[in-house]
Amino acid sequence: MTKIRFERSAKPSKQEKAEQGKSGFVPAIARWVIERSNAWMERCKILTKNFERTLSHAKAEIDLCFIRLMLKRLSAPS
Repeated sequence: MTKIRFERSAKPSKQEKAEQGKSGFVPAIARWVIERSNAWMERCKILTKNFERTLSHAKAEIDLCFIRLMLKRLSAPS
């Protein structure tokens, strides 16, 4: 089994915020990508209950969920 390593995104300093013209809370970009992906996965009925016994089977179901999502978006009329 491989370990997953995460890196924390750097917190912007007050000077960086001032240069960007922002003040107060500035969200980390990577976090919103993860939150959005989790919301997409919650719509997948396969993932509503966790009956998988192996990590490879759970990963396969997550992959299938995202494949379905991509196919729906690719097949949608533009």
